[in-house]
Amino acid sequence: MVTSRFQLGLIATLAVGLGFSLSSSEAIGYPAGPVISFGTNPVWNMSDTVPSNTTADIITAPVGQDIMVTDVSFGAAGPLWFTLELDDGTQLAYRKVTGISDRWERSLQSPLLVPAGSTLSVSNCNCGAAIFYTLTGYYAQP
Repeated sequence: MVTSRFQLGLIATLAVGLGFSLSSSEAIGYPAGPVISFGTNPVWNMSDTVPSNTTADIITAPVGQDIMVTDVSFGAAGPLWFTLELDDGTQLAYRKVTGISDRWERSLQSPLLVPAGSTLSVSNCNCGAAIFYTLTGYYAQP
């Protein structure tokens, strides 16, 4: 049986292609050390109601752990107006929604950071109606 140049070229090309597809590529990873850490379950969530014209503490980040807020949900029986802030006065979020039975829900692409030792609070600026909230996130190393 005679092998043509075309067949030899095709076999060589297939062999090189197979070699490239099976070879490992350079590994690229995250910086050294854990990104999320707090025991075996770093996820947390909080849910409560805040009366009108009241400020309530939601969560305090433990020493040596940051808190990342990834999802927020707020609702009210009337117009919705709230502020999320740290105990040092840093405002992380402010939202005013006019309308009856409003709800504001977001899954944040960039989480809100509550630094280690800081307390996150919510202020209900809604005159006359309580607001309810649910926040979700995870603990992370500072």
